[in-house]
This record gives sequence, C-alpha cells and structure tokens, in this order.
Amino acid sequence: MRAAIYARVSTEEQAVHGFSLAEQVSACKKKAVELGAEEILEFADEGISGATLNRPGLEALREAVREGKIDCLILRDPDRLSRRLAHQLLLTEEFEKAGVKLEFLDFEWKDTPEGRLFYSIKGAIAEYEREKIRERMTRGKLQKARQGGIPVNFDVYGYHYDPATGRVSINEEEAATVSCIFNWFTTEDIGIAGVANRLNEMGIPTKRGAGCWHRQVVKQILVNPVYKGEWKYGKVDWHTRTPRPAEEVITIPVPAIVDYRTWSGAQEKLQRIRRLWSKKGRHQYLLSGLLVCADCSNTMGGSFIKWWGTGRRRYTCRRAGCVSRSFGCRPLKAIPADVLENAVWEQIKGFLCDAGAIAREAAACMSKKSTTEREYENIKGRLKAIEKGKEKIVDALASGLLELDERTKNKLADLKSRWERLENRKKELERHLLAAGDGAAALEELQRLALRLLERIDDLSFEEKRALIRAVVSQIIVAGRPQPGKAEQSMGGVIVTVMLKTGEMPRQVSGYYRPFS
Repeated sequence: MRAAIYARVSTEEQAVHGFSLAEQVSACKKKAVELGAEEILEFADEGISGATLNRPGLEALREAVREGKIDCLILRDPDRLSRRLAHQLLLTEEFEKAGVKLEFLDFEWKDTPEGRLFYSIKGAIAEYEREKIRERMTRGKLQKARQGGIPVNFDVYGYHYDPATGRVSINEEEAATVSCIFNWFTTEDIGIAGVANRLNEMGIPTKRGAGCWHRQVVKQILVNPVYKGEWKYGKVDWHTRTPRPAEEVITIPVPAIVDYRTWSGAQEKLQRIRRLWSKKGRHQYLLSGLLVCADCSNTMGGSFIKWWGTGRRRYTCRRAGCVSRSFGCRPLKAIPADVLENAVWEQIKGFLCDAGAIAREAAACMSKKSTTEREYENIKGRLKAIEKGKEKIVDALASGLLELDERTKNKLADLKSRWERLENRKKELERHLLAAGDGAAALEELQRLALRLLERIDDLSFEEKRALIRAVVSQIIVAGRPQPGKAEQSMGGVIVTVMLKTGEMPRQVSGYYRPFS
C-alpha cells in the first residue's frame, strides 16, 4: 500500500496551542506503518492558514492524488485539510473519487450518512474555532495597541523594530535620509519627483536595498504621520475590510524623526501642489494616451517645455528616473503639440469624409454579428450557472448545512453582483444584435450622422474632439524627430502612423502639410 501523510500548522495555532508539525508527521508515520504501508510520502505546510487552498504542500498532495500515486491518506484531524467546511467537503470528494482512503488519528471516519453528517458538523466547528481564535488575537492586538505597545511587525523606513522587546528605535542612517527628504521638499523649490531623482542621483538605497526611488514612495514618506511621532494602528476593520472612523484608529507614540512644524509644512505644500495641478490650470493635450515612440518604445505624453526661454506644449517620450527605467530618446525628442494635433485632426476629418470608409466600417460591424451571438449565448449559460449556484446555497441553508453568516451573505452578494453585470451585458448585446438586423438601415443612418457631424466638426469642444479621436484611433506611432531649424514650424523628419480602429490599413503622414500616403 502506498500511503501519504499531510500535516499543517498555522502561525496562530503555533502561538495559541503550541501545535508541532514534527509531532503530526511522527504520529501519522506511525499510523501508516501500523496499516502496512510499503511507501510513505510526506506533505506539509508550516505557518499557513487553513482558510485557503493555496498551499504548496496541499497542492503537491492533490497533484500526487491525480497521478494515482496514493492509496491512503493519513491526517491527524479533518481540520488539517482545511478550516473551512466547504473546502473540507471539496477535498474529501476529490480524494474519494480518485480511490484514496482517508484515515484520521483523532477522528473516526465512516462513509455513511451519519458519518458524513458528523464530519460536516466537525468541519463547521473547526471553522467557528478558527474565527474565534482570530477574533481573540485581534482583540489582544488592539488591547496592546491601546496600552502603547506595537502589536504587529513595525517595518517602516527610518526605524528599527526589535520583536523580542517590542521596542521601536531610530535607524540613524535611514532617519538622516528622511530628514533630508522633508528638508528638501519644504525649504527648496522642488517637487516629489525632484526629491526622488535626487535620491537616485546620490545612490541612496531604499528600505529593501533597491537603487531606485519612485516618487510614490517619497510621497508615502511625506504623508506618513509616523515621522512626527504618531503611528496609526487599526485603520481597517478586519471584519468588513473597510476603513475605520478616525476616532476609532489608535495612535501609538514612537520616536519622532522630524518636528511637527516641518511635517505640517510638508502637508501644506502637498495641498498647494494638488491645487496647482488640478484640472483647471493644466494644459490640454488632445492625443494623450495614444502616442507611442517607435524609436524607444516609450509612450509619449504632453509636457510644457521651455526652449530658449519660450514655453510651448510638446509631446515627448522623455521619462524621469523616478517614473520609468527607460529614459527615452537621447537627445531629447519633443514634437510641438499644435503641429502634431493639427496633422492628426486633419486626417481624422479626411477619413470621416470618405463615404467608402464609412461603408467598410459598417460592413465590418455587421461581420461581428456572429461573434456577438456567440458571446450572447455564453452569457446566457453563465447566468443559468449563477442561478443554480444560488439555488444550491438556498437549499443548503434550508437543510441546515449552512448558516446565514457573514461569509454566506458575502457569497450571495457576490453572486448577485455577477448576475447583474452579466444581465446588463446581455441586454447590451441584445441591442447590438437588434441594430445589426437591418444592415442597409444601419449604413444609411451612419452616413447621415457623419454628414451632420462634419457640418460642425471644427466647432467641437476639446472634450468632443478628444472623444471622437479615441473612437476612431487605436494608436499613433511616431518615428524620427524634427529637422534642425524646423522644429517649431512643421514635423519635417517625423513620420506619424495612425492605427485606425476600423480595420483599415494604417495611414501615415510625413510633415504637417502632406496628406496621408
């Protein structure tokens, strides 16, 4: 007989009950020898919760069962498989279908209706016990936090935490960097990205020893109240996974690295920056999100760049070190935004004036009908499956196998949300299929709308132009750079390829005054 043993112990159980993985393995091996096992395979998971099936040891065990390498599986108790009843039943059925006999040291397993009922009851009790353990440990952590202690691992840049004593001390080397970050930001004309770039230029490592500081990391340091001596604990309620009200969050005093005035000054500057860069005062870029540089593969974004004292909107592939590992083209490639936007806009107008293109687009839309029908049938099948799932849960509740606890409520809410999304998509597909029924009428309507649009196309607002371009264009690829002396007048030397969503061949423009070839 080929036997396998599976042992599991979580961090919580080690702390509360002192369960030992070695003890489980030894006891299960002894049982395997008593049953006459000729070959014993060992599978174990240490420090992993029984609430999840994503465990390396369990996954290896299931794979061995699927390959037919096991005749008997020995465990100390059913809750070693899982702390969740549904998972226990799923695994038990999977092993039995593969012809694997289950043996438990602390539980007598009988494949009878009564045995299965008792097995389910024991699984439900194990799940209840797990939740109670978690709740007790959470209460203990909260109580420790209220007394000023550190209830969890304190892994914050600028500090050192000793788990043995629970003491937090300042890491002098990292604290010096934190002080520099706050001083640079509050006393100099420098932003978050500028601080990150300076740290990268100085070669200062991060908490994990990386050589690259991202601006988001710098921002997290600047807004964290821990550096003024206040560490916040319990910001999220583990029951609901939602933020707690501010008055319920516990503030634990820790050594301060910067004074309150410096920290407050940083918050004031962050607020000024947010107001300065709000949508009201920013330059608008018509082609944002569509441009890609063919030479360095970076996306091209809008930037207000000054050359020789004159500022102008431009599109560039340049990236700061704190934003991307790819700097972009060298020397700097910057194309005047007005020139590029006008070139693309003229070509969009030319495309919309092309009656043949509109007809081809309508035909392409009608050719998608079969694909839409297949998706429609697929969604109908998924809706039926959700209805069956809801019925099973309701039946389980009615028979007493399940209780209407928080987890069951969340499962039902998730099924309802999925059903609503699929139902909305189903109705949308029904409208598409109805519209695709009369191809001639659809083509005539499309042409009529296009003519009405062209009558006022140059009077469209910025938002309307941008929406129209995004409806027609999937991507714009920019190759080359403006020729010396012509950078402000045209795109001489630049080739722009416009990728249309209509399935048409890509169109190109070389320079501002030439049409697509």
